[in-house]
Amino acid sequence: MIGNILVYGGMVLIGFGIFLIIRGISEQNVFHKKQSLSQAHGTVNGVQKDDKRDSFRSDVKSGGVIMIGPLPIIFGSDSNTSKKAMVLAIILMLIYLLVVVLV
Repeated sequence: MIGNILVYGGMVLIGFGIFLIIRGISEQNVFHKKQSLSQAHGTVNGVQKDDKRDSFRSDVKSGGVIMIGPLPIIFGSDSNTSKKAMVLAIILMLIYLLVVVLV
């Protein structure tokens, strides 16, 4: 009973992940098309164009959690992102422990 629920839940999560990957790729293509059209205006989506080097500067913050069983590996580009990843890791660890105890 609970095994079937976990299998179907996993399939739904995998499908949702594939959907997010496809959506991200399409949004990236739209962003690059807008960027090439608005290069003459000096800004691209709020990012200032640097006239000296003809390049764009944007600050990207990223981070994540890799779960190996109940043990998390946390990484991030800055402290705020790492803190958010730690909270996510704690939540994932609690969910893992609840599933192990309930099964």
